[in-house]
Amino acid sequence: MKSVLLVKMLAALALVLLVSSATEGRILRKCELKKQLEAAQIRVIRAMGDKMTVDDLIAKLVCKANGSGFNTSFVKTIAPKPKENEIHSFGHHKPRPVWRLYGVFQLSDQVACDSGMVPSLNVCNMSCSALIDDDITDDIACLKTMINSIKPKPKNASDITLPLVTLNTILVRECRFVVPSHYFAECLKATTPMLTDF
Repeated sequence: MKSVLLVKMLAALALVLLVSSATEGRILRKCELKKQLEAAQIRVIRAMGDKMTVDDLIAKLVCKANGSGFNTSFVKTIAPKPKENEIHSFGHHKPRPVWRLYGVFQLSDQVACDSGMVPSLNVCNMSCSALIDDDITDDIACLKTMINSIKPKPKNASDITLPLVTLNTILVRECRFVVPSHYFAECLKATTPMLTDF
């Protein structure tokens, strides 16, 4: 059983390496990403809390992108922890799949997009390969779709809504206390014209 799991993990790794080598990506700058998110007019939703501002949200999203090194072609594979694949009561064994995070915002192939390797909600109705090229307009559109899909409680079972727990995958813990004015200080300096004395 362990050898089968190892073979599957090696196959997934080989596929990720093949995809990343065949994809043309680029490294973004923090201030560039900030500008693109501002232009996209991402809105704060009620589920994020009353005190969250658009500036706070953008700072948290850019901070999250730092986890990918601002690399538009970054793919991270996450294998289940060994105890997550243990045999459950009554002898049933249902291994958790390996899942992947794609692109600069590290969007999941189980929720955001379809990788063809695991079942996916595919909320953004797109292939995950679209998230690892050098054009991040579709990444931002997908991010907006995911944010707008988060609801405290589904009103109708047929509505495509994501649980609040998905908010934690968009806004990572490490970025919870990011202060926009400090985080984007170098962006403000870059746009402020220099005054000279004559």
